[in-house]
Amino acid sequence: MTTHFDIVVVGAGVVGSAIARDLSRYELKVALLEADADFGNESSKGNSALMTEGHDTPAGTLERQLVVRGYQRYMAEAPALGLPIRKTGAIMLAWTPGQRETVSRLVHEANKEGFENVYLMEGREVLDQWPQFRPGVLCAQWMPDEAIADPFSTPYAYVLDAVTNGVEYLRPWRVVCVERTGYGWTLDNDRGDSIAASLVINAGGLRADQVDELAGFSDFWMKPRRGQYMVLDKQARAVHDVIAYPTPTPTSRGILIAPTIFGNVLVGPTAEEVEDRDDRAVTEEGLAALRAAMDAMVPSLRYMPVNTIYAGMRPATNHSDYQIIPRFNEKWLTVAGIRSTGFSSALGIAEYVESLIFPTVFDRLPVKVVRGVKVPDLAETSVRPWASPELIAADPAYAEIICHCERISVGEVRDALASTIPPASIKALKRRTRAMFGRCQGFYCGARIQAMFDQARNGDDA
Repeated sequence: MTTHFDIVVVGAGVVGSAIARDLSRYELKVALLEADADFGNESSKGNSALMTEGHDTPAGTLERQLVVRGYQRYMAEAPALGLPIRKTGAIMLAWTPGQRETVSRLVHEANKEGFENVYLMEGREVLDQWPQFRPGVLCAQWMPDEAIADPFSTPYAYVLDAVTNGVEYLRPWRVVCVERTGYGWTLDNDRGDSIAASLVINAGGLRADQVDELAGFSDFWMKPRRGQYMVLDKQARAVHDVIAYPTPTPTSRGILIAPTIFGNVLVGPTAEEVEDRDDRAVTEEGLAALRAAMDAMVPSLRYMPVNTIYAGMRPATNHSDYQIIPRFNEKWLTVAGIRSTGFSSALGIAEYVESLIFPTVFDRLPVKVVRGVKVPDLAETSVRPWASPELIAADPAYAEIICHCERISVGEVRDALASTIPPASIKALKRRTRAMFGRCQGFYCGARIQAMFDQARNGDDA
């Protein structure tokens, strides 16, 4: 028998999971489908983890509107979910007269568009406060409200919240066929399972065009954009602790250098259009561009140890703006082309989706009593379990360190494996706990963590 849902959300990245979370507040039967074994396993795991207020998105666009609202909601709602936020501020640097002209214009435009907390700083003031920058800075745009956050725990918090409040989370559930019906759609996966929906919300990220194509829609196509990153060891944080951008050019925003919520320094991303949406290769050309960015902005970082290098993929399309397309006569809503700002805009998108479907598709329903959730705070500056006498007194497993680079305890790994939504892979366990994120990249702790993971999985199978 095919299970019928009021709404099926396809894709459990940060956007799809935020939509599912908002929909869980209503008396609706909602399913969240994820093709991979774990949520947030494509674009959402490979971003810069910046929570931006939106002034650097194009004025007058839907993207600007939703980034601004998403930032507002995140700053208000993330603390209750246990999600860390740190306002490091961001600075855009100018070294040439032409760059100075661009930066001055951008500050004026930001102020004119309502972003009053954006300032022009003169070069001497910049170098007095941040002496790590390459000498010769003429001026900079200072954005004190820009923040860093946890890109991995955020979709986890959204999915956990959605599931706790009634959403059915199905994974792995790859949609391979959709068919119109009198009430909406039936969806089939690659194992022969079927579900039915009165409304489908396609938040398929990198695969959104393929999902739309299954339903007969072809308004856009994906132009995947690869971004390569370099993660510097934590000692780099003593040198650099602010989000730093070069002055943008007409064709590129450039490579940023920013602290992470986990205590490292991130350099990237590059911006490379590729044919294969799964091509996350790290290239010599990409690494050379990252090193050149360090030389151009913070030369002393060039000599810092590198923890890891990786590449993410942004779901850009052939359109410059978000592709949020209501097709309510056909019981379908496309949410695609979210590009690099999806981390900041996700909650704004979720609220916008609500405004589209209520009362057009569903009558406005009363909000349910919501059960709150809280995920572990993994920020480097937060009090971790190994440093909490109360937690250790209650459970000595929090005093037994398994990952010494990141100071992760056996108790934290155990808790993640026993959670309501347990990680289905070692990589997901890493993102859930920070274990194996450190300078040894799991060389010393990997075998023991793998054994804990296997034991938990075998126990589940039993």
